[in-house]
Amino acid sequence: MTLWELLRALLRCWPIVLVGVLGTAVAAVAVMADKGAYFTRTEIVFLAPTSPSYPNALRTQSEDIIDMAGVVAKRLTGAGEVAKFASPDVTLVGLGLRSGWSVRLPDTGGQWAANFATQRLVLDIVAPTRDSVRTRQDELIGRVQQELSDLQREKGVDPVNDITALVAPETTIIFGVGGSRPRALGVTAVLGAVATIAAVLLFVRRRHPTPTKVPAVSLRSGQGGVAV
Repeated sequence: MTLWELLRALLRCWPIVLVGVLGTAVAAVAVMADKGAYFTRTEIVFLAPTSPSYPNALRTQSEDIIDMAGVVAKRLTGAGEVAKFASPDVTLVGLGLRSGWSVRLPDTGGQWAANFATQRLVLDIVAPTRDSVRTRQDELIGRVQQELSDLQREKGVDPVNDITALVAPETTIIFGVGGSRPRALGVTAVLGAVATIAAVLLFVRRRHPTPTKVPAVSLRSGQGGVAV
């Protein structure tokens, strides 16, 4: 089909073109309405109590502290199964979410075995506004620290031996997440035009199918032959 034939087909099938234009316009409005989101990944480090033998809490690693961090996360998120991803670096934004939060103990293990190697929780928050992220961040950090304190009081731990939770300062930054609107509109327009043209061509082909060429058949009788 030549360009002029395509233009004539588009003119003849103007109702399909109109539907395509309206659909593209609706998609463009939806793209413009998406104002993006804000995201933060905060790390909450669990620290062992200091002692003369271990004065630096940041360097003290313990399986018990890792277990405690995991229990605190479970108390916040509930007893449901935690989704396991191929990489611990997966974020809520990467999953396509625009509002929500998660608290989890990083799992660096493979498909068949878990591996919790660090005594820290990862707090992911995504929301439509920066203020919403900051408010939720403060709330969840407070809940983590409160759950940790309540858990130790329930177990009768002397406060002098308390495990504490410290927020890593460099991880509290809030980032804006959003694409380029002009680029998104351009892609939407191209996809709408391609879909409209494809619909027109499909309609024309079904309405005017290409005739099938019948091959010549030779009929022979005796020694003579007649070609049909």
